[in-house]
Amino acid sequence: MQENGLLDLPIGAGVLLGGGERFRVVDTWFSYDDNGVFNIGLHIFLEPVTEEDDRLKQIDPAYFRDVPDA
Repeated sequence: MQENGLLDLPIGAGVLLGGGERFRVVDTWFSYDDNGVFNIGLHIFLEPVTEEDDRLKQIDPAYFRDVPDA
């Protein structure tokens, strides 16, 4: 897997997509079956974060700024 540059995300890890959508990893599978439904490769299964588990919304926005408010 390391030779192909695959990133194994642990269950529970957060994923932030380019549009600001946030997901949580619920399972990961690696398949060697090139004739199966999933084909060869690493497959990450995601579910949308719940409101109470949305960690990015719980962080103070000032955390992401380079310069503090004047």
